[in-house]
Amino acid sequence: MAIVKRVAASLTIGILLVLTLANASSAEVVRIDVRQRDDAGTHERVIARVYFAVDPTLAANRGIADLDRAPRNADGKVEFSSDLLFFRPKDARKARGAVFLEVVNRGRDQSLAILSGAQQRDLSPESWNLGDGFLLEQGFTVAFLGWQFDVRPSQGLTFSAPIAPVEGLVRDSHIEVARSGSVDIPLTYCASESARTSTTLTFRTRMDETPRPLPHETWQLASDGCSLHLVSGVGTGVYEAVYQAKGSPVAGLGLAAIRDFASYLKHGPDGATLREMPAALQRVIGYGYSQSGRFLREFVRDGFNADERGRAAFDGLMISSAGAGGGSFNHRFAMPGQAGNSVLSILRPVDLPPFTDEGLLAKARAAKVTPKIFYTFSSTEYWARAGSLTHTTEQGSGDAPMAATSRLYFLAGTPHSSGGLPLTKGRPEQFHHFVNFAQQRWVTRALILDLEAWVRNESEPPASQYPLMSKGELVPFEDVRFPKVPSFPFATYMPRVWRMDFGPQYETTRVISIEPPRTGDPFRVLVPQVNADGNDVSGIRLPEVAVPLGTYAGWNVTIPQLSELRYLSGLVGGFEPFAPTKAQRDMSGDSRLSIAERYTGRPDYLDKVTRAAGDLVRQRFLRVEDVPAVLQAAERMWNAVVADGLP
Repeated sequence: MAIVKRVAASLTIGILLVLTLANASSAEVVRIDVRQRDDAGTHERVIARVYFAVDPTLAANRGIADLDRAPRNADGKVEFSSDLLFFRPKDARKARGAVFLEVVNRGRDQSLAILSGAQQRDLSPESWNLGDGFLLEQGFTVAFLGWQFDVRPSQGLTFSAPIAPVEGLVRDSHIEVARSGSVDIPLTYCASESARTSTTLTFRTRMDETPRPLPHETWQLASDGCSLHLVSGVGTGVYEAVYQAKGSPVAGLGLAAIRDFASYLKHGPDGATLREMPAALQRVIGYGYSQSGRFLREFVRDGFNADERGRAAFDGLMISSAGAGGGSFNHRFAMPGQAGNSVLSILRPVDLPPFTDEGLLAKARAAKVTPKIFYTFSSTEYWARAGSLTHTTEQGSGDAPMAATSRLYFLAGTPHSSGGLPLTKGRPEQFHHFVNFAQQRWVTRALILDLEAWVRNESEPPASQYPLMSKGELVPFEDVRFPKVPSFPFATYMPRVWRMDFGPQYETTRVISIEPPRTGDPFRVLVPQVNADGNDVSGIRLPEVAVPLGTYAGWNVTIPQLSELRYLSGLVGGFEPFAPTKAQRDMSGDSRLSIAERYTGRPDYLDKVTRAAGDLVRQRFLRVEDVPAVLQAAERMWNAVVADGLP
């Protein structure tokens, strides 16, 4: 939808409008340089650069790794800056009074795709597609802020962090499938010239075996120290290069940028840049999906929801598809794009306790800045992001309660990364099974409005919906009662999450001194139980899962299969359609009822979808305005999945 039209001929690309804040001492936002203002229908679009300065001696900032070693300005503060894409309502009467601030994922949006069906083709901020404009239509002020130091302009919104003049240990992991020829391994940081002779390269086929050193004569470090060349590969497994590097970006300032910008929107001086309409900025809701959801878990865990003055930055958070993880966001030589062992970024400081609300919210509670939180999980979060650790005891022996200020909504049968129609196994064929195409969109739209209503104390949200051990809904994967489906055999393993020791300094200084980390016993990770169709029995049942045309799984299997590494499919789920008729399922040995045994035809199927959608509307998990779109999507699914010959 073309909603952005260039106005004000005097505001062209390349003209920089610098607006200094009226009272810089009122917030850690020093200034906002507005580069472009445009008409966006009900909103004005603002493209800007936000400049920050923080005091490294304040308690609120002491948890930022290496901040005390960063360069300081004449006032003794550390400076940094972020790209900003901002949409402000034009009409105060139509403004909701709430900000939707997305923590961008590797520089780009996730909410616009999930909530509005947007597809980005150009990630320069003036080219972002807003899809159907749902958030603007609902009267939100909408903001996207860069926070990740290694994002390039072509990848989206950037962040500039100072470099601390430190030296330390770095490890790069490289997964390789056995093939003939040489192997090249790029290094995230360059090995320092004085320590290149101490660089090591190891190989292992499983994560629970001791890495095997590779002789120096079999590999070479590039002259610039920024890559490594192995003359001949040694099989399928994990190569790990360990080396010394100099100059670490102060990555944790990305957390401070999000904190201070959210605080500025609420508490900055009236009339200052972006604060021209304070009534539209009464509440701030943070949103993060996947990597940026893990960012928000770490943000709360490490006490960043209190600004330098002790005020709450966020009133509410929607932490989506993060599972139990934090991230490589705030330590020396951080790698913020890394995700943890379950998605092949091996043994990073990502899946670290505390996992449950009791520990995760401890600092926010102590500071009296606890936000209201919606956690949302896809099925993949249990299979690839250790989701069960967020609501079970440390030993995985029982249920652990959620905080009264939190809700957890399991969107049963959905994948972390959704495929499309027609059915595909990836392009080129990457997976053994069809990619799961179930959509989170319609339920997520209702949930963001439920959260905003809760934040403004208008109404309590729906009760949490997630699998419990006490009800037999959350089990070890060996106890999953998966149906007999010869074309879709159940997984024989799942990824592990290990207890990890990064060295004695890590907890206090965020400096890693042991690489690779020492691993202890794996955590007990559980998964949802399924019904006779192979679909999850608990959680919010989307229409496509409540009225199924097949099995919607949170896992798939890669081609080639990396079973020794206990790797399934990363963040992609699987789908297997039901047989068209009873005769065909009997012939194949499929225990699931066929399409013809479930529905008399497409009208019957759509009638059942209509009833399922009505149930979700009554539960406040679906907007009544979105029901027609749900039915249109259901008809597309029927047409794509059901074989010819059924009406």
